[in-house]
Amino acid sequence: MTPLPLIALLLAAASPAPSLLGLGELPPQPLAKGSCALFLWDRASQQRVVMATFAPAQILVMRNGKAVLLPLAGTSGTAVAGFAPHTVYGDGAAQITLDITVTPAGDGGGVVRDGAISLTAADGSMIVAPVAGIIGCR
Repeated sequence: MTPLPLIALLLAAASPAPSLLGLGELPPQPLAKGSCALFLWDRASQQRVVMATFAPAQILVMRNGKAVLLPLAGTSGTAVAGFAPHTVYGDGAAQITLDITVTPAGDGGGVVRDGAISLTAADGSMIVAPVAGIIGCR
């Protein structure tokens, strides 16, 4: 058996791990002037997996290589920087639930140090993973 060259091992270590959620990494997203958005990344893969906005109230994820927008289905708790601590997005075929703790930032945004994202399929199966992120405003 031939050992792998050191460069191959370094490249493999530098490659991001696949998201536990099955979500792909979101490419950079434009943020309209005067708006705010919630950006979350999967803690395991360090990939940006969520962009949520409250005007319009929706969430953007990459699933199977395609951008998927899901409408807001419900919230609970007191919103910080426009985002509630418990938020559900979905269209019947899929549901994404965010449970986050937001610390307000001085610029109107916030920091999410603790959070979880849950993906629930139409058959009821669910995947839950820890997330972190920011609320950015422009």
